[in-house]
Amino acid sequence: MTTFVTLHPNGTMSNIRFIKQSDIGKCRFCIFAPEHYREDGTCKCDDLEHRKHMIKNWGYSPKDFKGIPLRKE
Repeated sequence: MTTFVTLHPNGTMSNIRFIKQSDIGKCRFCIFAPEHYREDGTCKCDDLEHRKHMIKNWGYSPKDFKGIPLRKE
């Protein structure tokens, strides 16, 4: 289990998230950003809006997602 938190200057924590290492390992890119994972542990590589974020802000390209179909909700 990996713990992600926002640590404030006064030493308090917020936005505490626990993500299984096995869930992180299931992501093709093994991303260590808690916002990349849903509450059920699945990664958001298959989410169109999050994928756009990954391309714009994290340096991925559309070809990186070859073989990852978009999720239909």
